[in-house]
Amino acid sequence: MHPCRVGALALVQFRLRMNYLSALQHFHSLLHPASYVEIGCRHGISLALSHCPSLAIDPDFEITQPLTAPTRIFRETSDAFFAARDLSALLEGPVDLAFVDGMHRADYVLRDILNLERHANGRSVIVIDDVLPEDISWTSRERNTQAWTGDVYKIIPFLRRHRPDLAITVFDIEMKGLAVIHRLDPTNQSLQTQLARHEAALAGDSFALGSAQEIRRQLDPQPVEHLPDFIANLKAARDHSPEPTANLTTAAPAYLDLLKRSLLNEVYLDDELRIQYLRGCLEDGEEYSYQTLHDIRQTQAPALEELKLSRQVGRFPGRDIHKSGFSHTMMGRLRLDSLHSCLDHIQSHAIGGDLVECGVWRGGGCILMAGWARAHAVTDRQILVADSFDGLPAPSLEQDKGLDLSKDKFPQLAVSETTVRDNFAAYGLLDERVIFLKGWFCDTLQEAPTQSIALLRMDGDLYESTMDTLVALYDRVSPGGVVIVDDYGALAVCRQALEDFFANRAEDVPALHRIDWTGAYFYKPATADKEA
Repeated sequence: MHPCRVGALALVQFRLRMNYLSALQHFHSLLHPASYVEIGCRHGISLALSHCPSLAIDPDFEITQPLTAPTRIFRETSDAFFAARDLSALLEGPVDLAFVDGMHRADYVLRDILNLERHANGRSVIVIDDVLPEDISWTSRERNTQAWTGDVYKIIPFLRRHRPDLAITVFDIEMKGLAVIHRLDPTNQSLQTQLARHEAALAGDSFALGSAQEIRRQLDPQPVEHLPDFIANLKAARDHSPEPTANLTTAAPAYLDLLKRSLLNEVYLDDELRIQYLRGCLEDGEEYSYQTLHDIRQTQAPALEELKLSRQVGRFPGRDIHKSGFSHTMMGRLRLDSLHSCLDHIQSHAIGGDLVECGVWRGGGCILMAGWARAHAVTDRQILVADSFDGLPAPSLEQDKGLDLSKDKFPQLAVSETTVRDNFAAYGLLDERVIFLKGWFCDTLQEAPTQSIALLRMDGDLYESTMDTLVALYDRVSPGGVVIVDDYGALAVCRQALEDFFANRAEDVPALHRIDWTGAYFYKPATADKEA
């Protein structure tokens, strides 16, 4: 038989053998967890794979397999368990590996993940079953098919949107797939404050997809043959990292969180609101109230909440650009957190290359890049800051007709290079690794001083600017590198430029991950091996 056919046959056989049990076996044999938790153990088939102190939760378990590891099983729902018991105390430490295969409903899975995370640390790993149904009929919330995954798949786009700090990888395991979640943070309470709303969104249609093909496209699963190497790399990273302490944050995350708050001016929203109030008094010819200024949080509470929300979602209050305020970025917290997560991704996956932002406004995005590099002692990546520093060009292509964002129309979008440099300097982040590229993208990007790019962030608004960026820089993006498209949802011309660029190359647009109402990103696919 031809060697290529032998290799192809072996790959098919590998995929057929790799069901969720053999995948879990890889986790146990390669990761060597110190403790194991299983939610939904039923007959104990997967639980029997464990060789470390284990704990299982299932209201209807009927164990039929011999269990070789010291194991405690609780006959109750996971909600009841976590409400009444201390998992860390029972394990005498944090959970190291967990497998969630419970109610097959996304809102239940969310609660299980959050409850497990409270008892985890930075080395912990959670594996989720049933995320990749082969048929959309399997995704009903009530079981009416022999093969059934429920709507568990929804948890992946939900977490990628609301918890971009988590590392989430989906694998194409036989029939139902599985997801691996790590970089857990037991101190993160961002989802707890509105948990009921998040549960309702997951139980409803907010994250529902219409076909198994669409689910696969959105979840972007990795080939199953990559799983052993993935686990081995995870093990190596754990072995070479210091033993973390639950509920103890390191300086780098705390610094970067404060940096993001500063870039969004969240620290000084009171003063920003005072300026808005005084401006309104001037425009209306009214005398200002000292009491209002002094107690601005109470006297202008609705306006303060609107301002807080605008910084979260990356929209000006009332969508009025005249209320751009004093933040150093328009991105909002969701896109800043996503950028942070993408930076962590390229570092943890050893994606080589520089960090590039095209269209920087006041510099907030690339300032975060510089702060991230400083916090993690990353010295081998340049940060390229590309902008006209004179606003956007007037539309010159038919595709951009009617979208005039030039300086004459929107002077607020024109921020000088001096101002951006001063902003970098104000954060103590202006150094020789920060390189400014001043001019229109069509004139500067082809000559950009970088051979490889690990992360490319595009925020050019126009079709022309987006296309110029892709034409000049996409081929320099490393395989596995991240490309962020800030205006994908907000501006149809930007979306069209992306689609046209790949159509011109006879390639499909890579699987996109939506961040919020406008932002999206994708990983550059690895170049296919060519036949000799």
